[in-house]
Amino acid sequence: MTLEEAVEICKQSFLSGWDLVEYAQSFVNKNMAYSYDNSFDMPTKAFKRGRGYCWQRAKSLQKILNDLGFECHCVYAAKNQMPETQFEGIIVKAHISGHVWCRVTIGEIIKDVCSGNLNNKPGIVHFTPLSTIRKWNCFVSFWAYWISATINHQRLKEIRRHSQN
Repeated sequence: MTLEEAVEICKQSFLSGWDLVEYAQSFVNKNMAYSYDNSFDMPTKAFKRGRGYCWQRAKSLQKILNDLGFECHCVYAAKNQMPETQFEGIIVKAHISGHVWCRVTIGEIIKDVCSGNLNNKPGIVHFTPLSTIRKWNCFVSFWAYWISATINHQRLKEIRRHSQN
């Protein structure tokens, strides 16, 4: 599925406002599994493949929300407390990690929006930022692209090592 097709599906929900934001957030979560092994894909390709890590998922959600007419930009924090989760049936312990998500403004209200957990809702996210939240930019994007690929490769190796035990 393409991002353009996702926008059309969201439009066909006939929702509006925060309900439409929540629908799009959930839609990205359900159609884009978390992945450590396609770090070099641009968000459009990652969405089409149906898998990606936080930056790819956030940028995909941003594109959908912007195309739906929302004011949305990506933000990040270098340190976030991430909860225990499962990846391909393997427990990934709680840890500290960088993370990227969206920030949406409707009228005077600004909410954090992250497709990283199905239980997330606009304004309710599954992680806790531990460092300053900053707006995503080209400079950060360049460095994060390479650093994240390295970290994702290491994490995937570690997860696979633990799965063999």
